[in-house]
Amino acid sequence: MATYNNTWRNKAWMGWFLLQVPLIFFIDLLEYLYPAWVYEPTGAPLHAFYALKQWYIQMYNDPIVQWSPETASGHDSWIGLFLHVEFLFLLPTVLYGVYRLAVQRRGTSGADELLFLVYALEVAFTTLVCIHDTYYLDSAVYSDELKRTLRFQFYGPWCLIPAIGAIDMASRILGRIKAADAVLEGRKSQ
Repeated sequence: MATYNNTWRNKAWMGWFLLQVPLIFFIDLLEYLYPAWVYEPTGAPLHAFYALKQWYIQMYNDPIVQWSPETASGHDSWIGLFLHVEFLFLLPTVLYGVYRLAVQRRGTSGADELLFLVYALEVAFTTLVCIHDTYYLDSAVYSDELKRTLRFQFYGPWCLIPAIGAIDMASRILGRIKAADAVLEGRKSQ
C-alpha cells in the first residue's frame, strides 16, 4: 500500500497527537475516566491535573470545561455527547496516530489519511461549536474581553490547527485520487 512519508507534515501530525494524549487522558476526560479518589484529594496520583483544571476554571469560569451531567440541567447537553465522542473516537484515533507516526514511523496510507481527515474535521467542528457557544454566554457574568479570550486564545487554535490538518489530509487523498484517475485514463487510451 502506498504511503506518504512527507516528513515535516507527518512530524507536525505526530506532535499534535503527542500533545493530545495527556490533554485527553488527564484534562478533558479526567472526571470521565477516573474515580474521584484518584484525582480530587491532595496527594492523589492525578491531583496535579485536577488542580490545573480547577485553576483554569477559577481563572476563566469556562462553562464548557465546568460542565458535568450533574450541573447541566439540560443546558449544553451536547457537551456530554462530545465527551463520549472524544472517548470513543478521538482517543483511539490519537493513540493510533501516535503508534503509526511515532512508533512505526511508516508514514500514512490512504486509510490513515481518511481516518485523520475525519478526526480533524470532527475536532474542528466540535471546537467551532464551543466557539459559537461563547457568543451566548451571559454578559453579566462574562465580559466581552473574557469571551474574546475564550474564543481566540483557547478555542480558536483548537479549531484552526485541525482545520489545517483536514486540508492537509484532503490534499493527500486528492493526490491519490488524481494518481488513480491518471492510471485509469492511461489504461483507457491503450
